[in-house]
Amino acid sequence: MILNPLIVIPSQLNELGEPKKQLADVHGQSMVVQSYKRVKQAGIGSIIVDCIDDSVAEALGDAGAYTVKTNPEDLLKNHNYKTESGAERIQATVNKFDRFYTHDLIINIHEDMPTLEPKYIRALMYALVDREVGMATMVCPIEESELSDISIVKTAVDWNEGRIVYVLKNAKVGTVVDFSRDPKLLGDRPLFRHVPIYAYKRGALDQFVNSPPTDRELEENIESLRALEAGIRMDVCLVDSAPFTVKTEEDLEEIRVKLNPNP
Repeated sequence: MILNPLIVIPSQLNELGEPKKQLADVHGQSMVVQSYKRVKQAGIGSIIVDCIDDSVAEALGDAGAYTVKTNPEDLLKNHNYKTESGAERIQATVNKFDRFYTHDLIINIHEDMPTLEPKYIRALMYALVDREVGMATMVCPIEESELSDISIVKTAVDWNEGRIVYVLKNAKVGTVVDFSRDPKLLGDRPLFRHVPIYAYKRGALDQFVNSPPTDRELEENIESLRALEAGIRMDVCLVDSAPFTVKTEEDLEEIRVKLNPNP
């Protein structure tokens, strides 16, 4: 199956905030530019960065990125609940940018992952090979101490041992059975940590966004549950570890250490 992916990086998901984190300096480049370059290294499809602030768009444009501008007030509202991934904004941006459906696969990657391994993005494509798959995401091994951490979403997976991921050692592909923050709700089986990077077949993205949030989604604050309850098959690729995300000033300092070219 041949797919024509479009990667969308939505900048400033907290749409009312100032773009301080996005433009924070990381060894001579802003954090959002570092994240964009990681995605570009994957060599998968076309990339657009959806910006709200002019200064963010300018920094990305100087780095060679193709940017589009979004006014949050112009987005149509199907309901009053918005996902943390910004899938509603992704859908609106893609449908405006690619109204003739040239791209049949949309990959949503956040701007706050400047150490994301490009091979993870390539590996994600292997979870989309089956025609029955509507969405794909990632999981990684979970530590014993993380099982009781309600901030971490746990995933139960049925693995398909016959599907090989050539770009990532020890990776494999499976189908999601369920998500929960409470491991007791997932039964007596090995669990994995969810990595919230998503790829959508175009029709599945429209179905997901146009479906109202479910009771379980609202109770557990796990948007992926909406897809499962809507009957969208979601496959996953097992990766080595969860990408480091930047949420605080302390995280920024840690990223500067990780990406230091002269340690």
